[in-house]
Amino acid sequence: MNTHRCCSLLLLLSLLGVAPGFAQLNQGSATSATNYYFAKPNELTLIVSVVGFVQRPGRYEISSTVDLVNLMALAGGPTADGAMNDVKLTRLIESGGQIRTREIHLNLEEISKITSNELKLQPGDILQVDRTGWSSFRDTFTVIVGVAVVTSAVAQVMYATKH
Repeated sequence: MNTHRCCSLLLLLSLLGVAPGFAQLNQGSATSATNYYFAKPNELTLIVSVVGFVQRPGRYEISSTVDLVNLMALAGGPTADGAMNDVKLTRLIESGGQIRTREIHLNLEEISKITSNELKLQPGDILQVDRTGWSSFRDTFTVIVGVAVVTSAVAQVMYATKH
C-alpha cells in the first residue's frame, strides 16, 4: 500500500509541474503594441492609442471621421478578459499654455447613454480597456487551488513517511 501511495504522490507532483503552464495558456492578457494606419490618402488624420485588454492594442493613425466605437472595432474589440462597462478615455487638454489630462469613463455596454461628444476622438486620446472583475477572481481562485493541491501533496508525503 505504501508503494501505491508513493506512486500516486509522484504522479500528483509531476502534474503540478504541468498545471501552472496550462493556467498561463488560458489567461487572456494585453498583447504587445503595434502601429496601425486607417485613412485614405490625403485625408486628415489624428493619432490615438488603444491599450489594455483589446485584440490589437497599439498606436492608431486614423481618419478624423473615425469615432470611439469604430476605433474599438479597428482594435478588434475586447479580449475575453476585457471589461467594456468601464472603458477609460484619457484626453490631453491644453489651456493657458499648460497641458493636463482628463479621464472620461464610458460604459460601452450601454452605448445609447453616451453622448456624441464623448464618442468623438481628439488627437492624443488614449483608450484603455481594463480587466473584468471575473478574470481577477478566476486568477485568484487558480492560485488558491494550486496552493491547496501543494499543501495536500505535502501532507500526503508527510503521512506516507510516518506510516
